[in-house]
Amino acid sequence: MNLLLLCRDRFVLIAVILLILVTFCTQETKADTGDTTTVYTFIEQNHNWTGEGSTTHTETFTFPDGSTDYNQAIMTYRISCPPGGCDPWDRIANLYVVNTIDDSTEDVLEIARIITPYNIVGGGGPGTCAWEFDMIDYLPILRGEVTLRSYIETYIGPPQGWECTVTFYFIEGELPIKPYRVVNLWRAGYLPYGDPDRPPESVLGNYTVDIDDIAESATLRIVTTGHGQGNTDNAAEFSRKDHGVVVGGAQIFEQELWRSDCAQNPCSPQGGTWQYNRAGWCPGQKVNPWDITTIQLIPGAPLDIWYFLEAYENFCRPTNPNCVSGVTCSDCNYNSTGHTEPNYCTTGQLILWSSQTSTVAPPMGRVLPTRLALMQNYPNPFNPVTTIRFSLPTAGHTRLSVYNVAGQEVAVLTNGNLSAGSHSVNFDGAALSSGVYFYSLTSGDITVTKKMLLMK
Repeated sequence: MNLLLLCRDRFVLIAVILLILVTFCTQETKADTGDTTTVYTFIEQNHNWTGEGSTTHTETFTFPDGSTDYNQAIMTYRISCPPGGCDPWDRIANLYVVNTIDDSTEDVLEIARIITPYNIVGGGGPGTCAWEFDMIDYLPILRGEVTLRSYIETYIGPPQGWECTVTFYFIEGELPIKPYRVVNLWRAGYLPYGDPDRPPESVLGNYTVDIDDIAESATLRIVTTGHGQGNTDNAAEFSRKDHGVVVGGAQIFEQELWRSDCAQNPCSPQGGTWQYNRAGWCPGQKVNPWDITTIQLIPGAPLDIWYFLEAYENFCRPTNPNCVSGVTCSDCNYNSTGHTEPNYCTTGQLILWSSQTSTVAPPMGRVLPTRLALMQNYPNPFNPVTTIRFSLPTAGHTRLSVYNVAGQEVAVLTNGNLSAGSHSVNFDGAALSSGVYFYSLTSGDITVTKKMLLMK
């Protein structure tokens, strides 16, 4: 009996000690991290190609008003399967902050990107996956009333698709130097690669940022993923290519766009080839940004930024007259399976930091393009709706029209005065037959034309 009592007393003593340690550690953790403010957005938003669960969701949410200091900002992004099942294919998913400039212009800034898993149900996978993103750089734009846009590329109709939940956590604390301004540079959702008739420079362009007097440091953030296969060098998804930026005319930074850790994927197992190394495109993983933090800047002086790509030509493209299917290339024509056009999805941002509490710059700013630019429509081929984006260096009368191969005008998408900056227009070809069409942008005395393909 005495032995039992002794053992019991020791167990009680151990339990008390453990309780004290747990309480102490919990209090210390809370004191170190500070109070947390949680913002829930897009709770189980259903994304699919048709019906109410469209691929794009735009809503406004209430964030902290900016009067409280935070030293941590974390966002969790979770996708799960709706009752009808997940989209089994790996697709691109983006989360944006949207700033409305006027009735026809908006500044859209990407804050997170993932590649959806490749069949996490049929392959015995978990059926739901979550990722964590550091949002500290975006504190200036995540305050007050914030409009968010969630997009998951999917061509699956109901009942399949994805359900998306996004949650933000803001933890109180002091930062010795704070982000105060986020400048949008380029946002190329579909950047063709390897086509001499559509050089990437025509979309990316050169940008000049006026650096504020209070700026002490800057982060140049670039997010790029490559997609497309069955091309020369199996570009762009399975091809290692160099990407780079020139900053201030003399500072050159280069990155080999490649991920060798696709197999070390917490969202697993998956079906298909999810474990293969890729050009930034790992199914079931978040896309890591390329952050350049060693930029030399001069407060109050302009900073030039130019993005460049490794020289490359895709000889397995329909516009190459020397391409012969089954001879020089397995297939010269793009299709929806083994041969898709090489392309990149790339965004660029400049985040400015300062220790001064008084800021003179807007928290979210946009840089006007230095020349007229007409982007390739996306998606392309399309059925029946596609988006056409273009940028204007100056305000003025602008006309955007669509023509058939006979040169007949079949639609006028824009015809009037537009402000300088980036614009986007949706084109619905439901009333037209399948085939090649041209869209032409005229502003001032400059006209730019591109080709698109409607496939029904």
